[in-house]
Amino acid sequence: MIIKQTRYPDRRPPRRHSRVPRILALLLVDLLGAFILYQVLYNPQTVVVLSTPTPAPTPTRSATSYVAEATDAYYGGAMATALTAYRQALDLDPAQPELYVAMGRILVYRGAPERALQLARHALLYDPEYAPAWALLCVAYDWLSLPQEAIPLCERAITLDPTLPEAYAYLAEAHIDAGNWFVANDTIATALRLDENNVEVLRNYAYVLEVQGNYTAAIEYYRQALQRQPFQAHLYISIGRNQHVLGFFNQAKESYQSAVEVDPENLQALDRAGMLYLLQGDYGPAQALFQQALELDPTYSRILGRLGSLYFQRRNYEDAIPALENAVRYGAMEARRRTVLFTITEEAQGATSGIDAAAGPTGRTVMQGDFVFPEDPRAPLRTLLTGAVGLEDARGTLRLDPLDGRYILTLSGLPQPAAGRTYVGWFRPLLTPEGNTINTGPLRVESDGTLTLNAATGPVKGAAIESYYTLALCYYYLGRCADARPYIAEALRIAPGDPTVLQTQQLCAGQ
Repeated sequence: MIIKQTRYPDRRPPRRHSRVPRILALLLVDLLGAFILYQVLYNPQTVVVLSTPTPAPTPTRSATSYVAEATDAYYGGAMATALTAYRQALDLDPAQPELYVAMGRILVYRGAPERALQLARHALLYDPEYAPAWALLCVAYDWLSLPQEAIPLCERAITLDPTLPEAYAYLAEAHIDAGNWFVANDTIATALRLDENNVEVLRNYAYVLEVQGNYTAAIEYYRQALQRQPFQAHLYISIGRNQHVLGFFNQAKESYQSAVEVDPENLQALDRAGMLYLLQGDYGPAQALFQQALELDPTYSRILGRLGSLYFQRRNYEDAIPALENAVRYGAMEARRRTVLFTITEEAQGATSGIDAAAGPTGRTVMQGDFVFPEDPRAPLRTLLTGAVGLEDARGTLRLDPLDGRYILTLSGLPQPAAGRTYVGWFRPLLTPEGNTINTGPLRVESDGTLTLNAATGPVKGAAIESYYTLALCYYYLGRCADARPYIAEALRIAPGDPTVLQTQQLCAGQ
């Protein structure tokens, strides 16, 4: 038998291969394809499309660009836009004290002087000798009903810059609010000599004239200010206020309507315009303006009170009651929110009762703190307390809930008061319904210098008295005098001799 030779005798004979690995690989490919198909059909956002072009980077706006936008918006009357643009500029470059002052001035005239106060403090952190920031502090304190505290702040601004006309204008405003008419007249005359075309000077000159009862002249100077800055809602409001006092109701209504047109988000303008419609019995436009305001701020006490009065006049007592109850509730919240200072003084024993309580703090200040105001009006206010000279080791914190008045006060490092003396904490300018400064009562410091107090401010002077007695009358007409009596009692604390309150009390006495 002949054996067949292979061509390559050294090579191994061919071996039969298994097909299992090939089958497994094909199965894996099939499974992967099924998975991708599922993702495309049912979860497309997870699929990365490599061919999608990457967008080109856009240039970042500069702080200068935002400042230009804010300035244009301000002079065009778009105050909300101006505030937003100023904030964006400060986010990029916070060391610009002039921007804090510009924002603060807008907030003062839009009814938020407590927030302006905080902006002025920010400005002074960057430049402690920036005179316009001291002037802003002055006008903010004055608009918070603290003219005596405002006066030295304006004087500080004048010391830093004797040529700053706004500082003299705000000082005149603070003096006229403090009852110093002669000083106010001299001060505003100085401001006019420095710059008779300055809008802030003209506004304050008009205000000095208004307080002294010269309403016609006040209107003229408010108009002069308006000619220089024609999109300022607060100037229209001031003109309308004086026209209203003079009995020119239609003219006043037109001025208030102009304020609304210039700044549709201005709550004060909406309030004033709606009020005049309400006084004239034109309920439809009045209600529309009130509801427009409440869409912007559902907690605005004055508007809630007006809306409640509108329902009451239309004998819709069921809808009037919740509006008026909220007016009372949020009026107290607004008053507490404007608490800017907390001071602890050392007073004679018994200083928190009778005449001493009505007089407010009279002893030396041992601790003090300025409140910080969050954006949300219902959020708690907080302050850090520091000791006066000689009491540098004294420290403390205070948290105040503006909605219910609860507060928590903690102190440390405070020595015992002298014999016959006691420490008392004061919330300023927060007032009781009678008009006295709200206080903590005697503070009993432990022997180690610590104190923790969990208490409440109690009733405060907040909503207008009309909200109280109108609410009581609604309850009376629904036969619910038991619900009316607490509001009558509160109204009597505000104005014991008010004839409407006394009449309401008599009506409920018969039920």
